[in-house]
Amino acid sequence: MFRRSPRSRRLAGLAVVAGAAVAGVGLVRAADHRDSTLLTSNPAVDINDVYSFRSPADPSRIVLAMTVSPLIPPSEAGTRLFEPDALYQFKIDTNGDAVEDLVIQAVPVGTGASQRMEFFGPAAPSATGTRTRLLAQAAPTAEVRVSTGAQPVTATGGNLTVFAGLRDDPFFFDLTRFQAIVGGQATAFRNPGVDAFAGLNTLALVVELPASALGAASVGVWGTTSRLR
Repeated sequence: MFRRSPRSRRLAGLAVVAGAAVAGVGLVRAADHRDSTLLTSNPAVDINDVYSFRSPADPSRIVLAMTVSPLIPPSEAGTRLFEPDALYQFKIDTNGDAVEDLVIQAVPVGTGASQRMEFFGPAAPSATGTRTRLLAQAAPTAEVRVSTGAQPVTATGGNLTVFAGLRDDPFFFDLTRFQAIVGGQATAFRNPGVDAFAGLNTLALVVELPASALGAASVGVWGTTSRLR
């Protein structure tokens, strides 16, 4: 159950899960820009990719990023926002058992140009797997106004630096040549390839924090979105 107030509400279901390993462990690469009809009609809870890497500016810090709402054309920039009744989570496994030991949660507040994102954690979850509860914090660790244009808005709270909003899709994929390879018309990708996602945007959630806050030298990271009934 996902609880945003003393009155609990039931989940509509876990939308999608994607994952990547960080901090010295081999990286699992995957992308998912199209999903079921349910998620196609609810793009704000449709996860594209989850990224995790050490900060280029400070190797002692880890960056976690999740993108949702795929294939936003420039004409729709600023019109796609996060789902107000959704919970976005980074789940972090610190002991290799594929069960989250820590979570960082993001909850949208408001709609339109005034929408902001509240971040909670990192902290031990009160429920694991598909059972989800908002962390029992009196106030968010950090909050930031959702960016709807090219200029990013960031904020710092606790040990988190956070961002939420529109960004150019960072995933690079030569879709035309992939389709040719699958269809037997080609045997290899072009060099250089042609990015099928060039010029398309996505909504991103980005968190930077000290690697020491994750509690282990090697961790597994994945993302989830949950929607309310």
